[in-house]
Amino acid sequence: MKQILSKNLAIPLAAYAAVIAAIIISKTAISREYALLLSAGIMLWVPFLLDRASSNVLRFDPRGLLRGGAISIAVLFLYLACLYLFSTYLGKTVKFIEPTALFVFTHLVAIAFPEEFFFRGYLQRTLGGGWGAIVASSVLFAVAHLLVICVFTGGGACGQNALTFFPSLLMGYLYMRTGTIWSSVFFHFAANIVYLSFRIA
Repeated sequence: MKQILSKNLAIPLAAYAAVIAAIIISKTAISREYALLLSAGIMLWVPFLLDRASSNVLRFDPRGLLRGGAISIAVLFLYLACLYLFSTYLGKTVKFIEPTALFVFTHLVAIAFPEEFFFRGYLQRTLGGGWGAIVASSVLFAVAHLLVICVFTGGGACGQNALTFFPSLLMGYLYMRTGTIWSSVFFHFAANIVYLSFRIA
């Protein structure tokens, strides 16, 4: 936490507020598809505008990605095992809803990648990069989901959006541990697909 307190918080927090405000305005003013693309563009553009080191975040590291991918697969396997056990306890089954190619592409390019670039590659890094920065950026990540999806656009359950804090901690840890944004992008993308494709019915 000392790392965060010793940094100048004004610029990253102002950037966060501006990005979330722009996303909320776009989601209420234009169609969902265009708003999604605009939101992705804003989250990708702002870090480059404010921080020259942002281009280094995109550096590809195969070893870091493999390490992050292994951790991601283990965590998601554990999630699915718990989901199946819970469904059995309830006397229900887990239903698999096959995602379309467009759905998969959208979650990778317009959601997982820009969100990770902004929240991990920019916010977490500029807030100090340690555990305090992981917690702070995860709080901001969850608040953003609550504001954008639950409060202003009425598109989702508030409880579910608040819970994004917990996978965000893991995404922050993956970025810190592996040193590459691509490990957290992989987990974010895979977690979204798994969460939305497997449902208790």
